Amino acid sequence: MKHLFSNTKFTGALVVIVVAALLYYWYSSGSTPLLSDSSNSPASVEILRALEGLHTVTLDSTVFEDPVFNSLSDFGVVIPPEPVGRRNPFAPAGN
Repeated sequence: MKHLFSNTKFTGALVVIVVAALLYYWYSSGSTPLLSDSSNSPASVEILRALEGLHTVTLDSTVFEDPVFNSLSDFGVVIPPEPVGRRNPFAPAGN
C-alpha cells in the first residue's frame, strides 16, 4: 500500500510540473498579439480605402428590364422531400 501511495504522489507531482510547463510555454510564446490596436498598418489603410470606394458604387436597375435578362431560364432542380430519420441517431434503437 505504501508503494502505491508514493507512486500516486510522484504521478501527481509530474502532472503539476507538466501543466505548469505548458502554461509557461503558452503565455510566454505569444509575445505578439493576434489583434492589434494600431490602425496605421498598411493592410488596415488599404481596407479602409476599399470601403470608402464602395460608397461611390451605383447599381443600374435597367439591366433587369433588358429583354435578354428576362429571356433567361431557371434550370434549377426541385429536390423532393425525404423521410425524416430519428431525432438522435446515436441513441439506442428503442428510444
